[in-house]
Amino acid sequence: MTSPRVSESTLRVRFAETDAQGIVYYANYFVWFEVGRVNYLREIGFDFRERERQGISFVIAEAHCRYHASARFDDPILIRTWISQVRQRSFTFAYHVLNQDTGTLLAEGETVQVMMDPKTFKPIPIPEEFRRKLLLEQNP
Repeated sequence: MTSPRVSESTLRVRFAETDAQGIVYYANYFVWFEVGRVNYLREIGFDFRERERQGISFVIAEAHCRYHASARFDDPILIRTWISQVRQRSFTFAYHVLNQDTGTLLAEGETVQVMMDPKTFKPIPIPEEFRRKLLLEQNP
């Protein structure tokens, strides 16, 4: 069995992302998940603006994060992102957030995206072309 395609994104912890103790505030990990998700989709050719014009959109229906270690101001961060599941109307991204220098796993999580019609806000099946890309990237 082959491994899923993994996208890697990097950033440095900004001062504004830390709390009074100098530790990254927990909600910022979800922002970092978005960085990974957007980069992943961009890498497989998903054009957000074009898809919106075509009436194709998705919303985050679930988001989970498990924290393992703290990140601090100016730490180099590596976000690994991959597709872990593709269903009829939804797909799931998985994430690992690591300290890039030490390799320490800081957090891991998932988001579930549901395809929707942006006019009615009702779930729709994943368009076949996009589904093929997601499945190909899940099991290259």
